[in-house]
Amino acid sequence: MSVKIAPYGSWQSPLNVKLLFEQPSAPMYPQYYRGRYYWVEARAREGGRSVLVRRNPDGTEACLTPEGFNIRTRVHEYGGKCFILAKGCVYFSNDSDQRLYVQPLENNAPAQPLTVDTDKSRAYADLQLSPSGRYLLAVMEATYGDAEHQNALVGIDLNRDEPVEPMMLVYGADFYANPVVDKVGSRLAWIQWNHPYMPWDRSKLFVANIIDSDTELRVTESERIVEEKESSICQLGFYGSDLVFAMDKAYPVEPCDNYWNLYCYKDGVVHRLTCNDKEYGAPHWVFGETNHAATNGSTLLAKRIDEDGDELVRIERFTGEQTRVVTDFDSLTQLSRGRNSGEVLLIASSPTEAPQMVVLNTNGGVTRVKSVDTLIRKEEISIGTPIEYPTRDGEVAHAYYYVPHNTKFSAPADQLPPLLVTVHGGPTSRTTRSLDLSRQYWTGTGFAVLDVNHRGSTGYGRRYRQHLLGKWGQVDVDDIIDGIDYLVNQSLVDPTKVFIRGKSAGGYAVLRALTEYPQKFCAGACYYGIGNLSTLAAITHKFEARYTDRLIGEEYDENRAKSADSEYYKRSPIHFMSKARSPMILFQGLEDLVVPPDVSREVVRALVARNIDHEYVEYPGEGHGFRKSETNIDAIQRETRFYRRILGLP
Repeated sequence: MSVKIAPYGSWQSPLNVKLLFEQPSAPMYPQYYRGRYYWVEARAREGGRSVLVRRNPDGTEACLTPEGFNIRTRVHEYGGKCFILAKGCVYFSNDSDQRLYVQPLENNAPAQPLTVDTDKSRAYADLQLSPSGRYLLAVMEATYGDAEHQNALVGIDLNRDEPVEPMMLVYGADFYANPVVDKVGSRLAWIQWNHPYMPWDRSKLFVANIIDSDTELRVTESERIVEEKESSICQLGFYGSDLVFAMDKAYPVEPCDNYWNLYCYKDGVVHRLTCNDKEYGAPHWVFGETNHAATNGSTLLAKRIDEDGDELVRIERFTGEQTRVVTDFDSLTQLSRGRNSGEVLLIASSPTEAPQMVVLNTNGGVTRVKSVDTLIRKEEISIGTPIEYPTRDGEVAHAYYYVPHNTKFSAPADQLPPLLVTVHGGPTSRTTRSLDLSRQYWTGTGFAVLDVNHRGSTGYGRRYRQHLLGKWGQVDVDDIIDGIDYLVNQSLVDPTKVFIRGKSAGGYAVLRALTEYPQKFCAGACYYGIGNLSTLAAITHKFEARYTDRLIGEEYDENRAKSADSEYYKRSPIHFMSKARSPMILFQGLEDLVVPPDVSREVVRALVARNIDHEYVEYPGEGHGFRKSETNIDAIQRETRFYRRILGLP
């Protein structure tokens, strides 16, 4: 096969973007229930609708969610798992009205509402069944006009013929998450937290008894389990009557306290299960992310995050003995109990395999249950190289570097590739090197990619994650620039052809980088990014309403934020657009409640006023994170044409 010589950035990617964005998502929230495998998948061709799918014994698949229904919750806007399989039915939240519904799993039965219609003023997530099975327990977020949303743990009576009002069980805190039920001891455990903290900064663990009968449902004798003043707790799970959870500490006694390690609450005493310099937890952005599951009465399999990827570990619950389970995967998520003893069901991926639903056993054996088409041959895949590079203040930052790769194209020998820097959202999130087809699209087009895990990212311990507090828009952007310099100094990329793209908080990093270091970049792409921190703080949703205060290091005050000596002002790119030199392309969903359209429109007005080359696209019906196939196809095609125009390519 002949190889065509063509400039970097002009190659025809081996990925067909239409196929890429029209195929269903990878399976999510895998479950084994009554002899069948179940999962949820989002269908881009149906406007991003999420449906429950079952694998039948003959290997065929059946969509169980009727037309007109969409399994999705708007709690915290980011949502997450909002269904449960129990009593021969699926109980789920429906997107269009945010009510809870019940649907029998057999005979194509219709879905019936469980909760009253409140015009989307209540949303539910993290569903659990009470010990008796009569009540459904859930996290609820309720809206009351212009007042701040109210969050609570609630119960729904399943033995009623008509839709019911939820019963308030636990309330008073700003937020609740991760309720789990001890069916042996009739107990309920959960985490809660209050403004201005996010759950990965400071959260509290509670356990209470459940009075669960035909005549009443209530929670009694609530007890806070951990007395650490500044600890973060997540990943709750009952194994019998033992409660396992992950925790890190702001004031470590052991070095491993800097990481989310596993603990067990048993017979009124908390004891440590693991003490590793690796993470067993993760930031609570969405509901239903489970990092451990039982394989039998005494053994659990757990995911822990290493700097090079995820690892699977077998842990003996009574002794704490740990054994690494070797697999070919380096990204693991959403663990649940498997079909047989010694097995767990989970979503796994690797640098050459897209996320798929697999069964893993304690010896490392793999059974694939549901795979998605990778749409790309292995020989076309660019595999990321983990890099650790020095920062200007004497610390280190992390990233993955991908070389441009396409078996049908090669660049002229005297060219260095253009660099596309990608910045994850959050900013408390992380990127991995598992197969990401969007990233492979860019390397196949002829771009080198630097995927940055700047300080503030998850996976490197609490200190690394919290390094961003008070320094957002400074440390993360400096780490991006230091990563670019690291590659340039090794003559790996063309320093005159550096692009940057990011979404949400990553979009904010794009705007900050283009205004603080305009000489470094030739263009940038901003997806629902933040130009004015003051505008964001005034209108964003409850979950992140105070997040900015801690990231900026200043409590938001509408009047003070307009002053030039306010950190809100200093770190808002909108006020420094006169420094920008690079063309920009911006994308925005019109139903985005996290970063509302006014935030992007304010940036566009500043670009127009300063006559800066830009393109701006709004998409009706899209929120924070695009779901529709036609939206994603249009956006990546526009972004590609934009970059090629800047590079002077056809």
